[in-house]
Amino acid sequence: MIRTVLFLGIILFSYSKTIAQDTIVKRNNERVVCKIKEISTDEIKYQMLNNEVIFGIDKNEVSKVILFSGVTMNFQHSMEDKDNYKNQKKNCLKFRLLSPLYGYSDLIYERSLKPGSSIEGSLGIIGLGKQYNEDIKGVSLEIGYKFIKSPDFYIKGMKYTHLLKGSYFKPEVAVSSYKRNSNDIFSMALLFNIGNQWIFNDLVAVDLFFGLGYGYSSDNSFNLQYGYSTGDKDFPVAISAGFRIGFLLK
Repeated sequence: MIRTVLFLGIILFSYSKTIAQDTIVKRNNERVVCKIKEISTDEIKYQMLNNEVIFGIDKNEVSKVILFSGVTMNFQHSMEDKDNYKNQKKNCLKFRLLSPLYGYSDLIYERSLKPGSSIEGSLGIIGLGKQYNEDIKGVSLEIGYKFIKSPDFYIKGMKYTHLLKGSYFKPEVAVSSYKRNSNDIFSMALLFNIGNQWIFNDLVAVDLFFGLGYGYSSDNSFNLQYGYSTGDKDFPVAISAGFRIGFLLK
């Protein structure tokens, strides 16, 4: 009788050890059945079943863990985890420093959508600036989507220094409509910009960029379109470049 009880006890203990197991699900969907010992800021430590050796895995390689109790814990990559940037300002108002010298002034608004991406739009008032013997009035609009460059290499726990900081690639659509000496002119461009934006003390932004693409203008000549320049119908190129300064907002 005692032997039977002991035998049943051993079986129940072994069974409990078997079912009391956790599962680590990696980002490539590989599953590791184990016993989790510790979940720290950057690493998960675990033991394989029937093995006393403790292993460690970078949390950025893990999408979730499923505990034996049924609780599921989801993890985000440190570069993409919004909690890492919750105290940073996500909006910025900027202006082109030299645009008034070319006969117009604009205001640019940028908002971070998620780590590594932001949207940017601008409104320009053509004629609000220095005039060169011409009567020019109109508006310009630009909207683009920024893809902010991720690091070339990865270190455990790495994240963006700031949501709005870094080198970027920005496809952009720009249009302008204005009257020059009683002539109505309309132009548009599809631009592909590369640039870099620096953030100082979560307060000031400095943005330097250059763009190249395709353009159209109703006046069919090489011309400054206030925010970009276009070629004629035989060479429908568009070029943009700028130096912007701005201030960050919550």
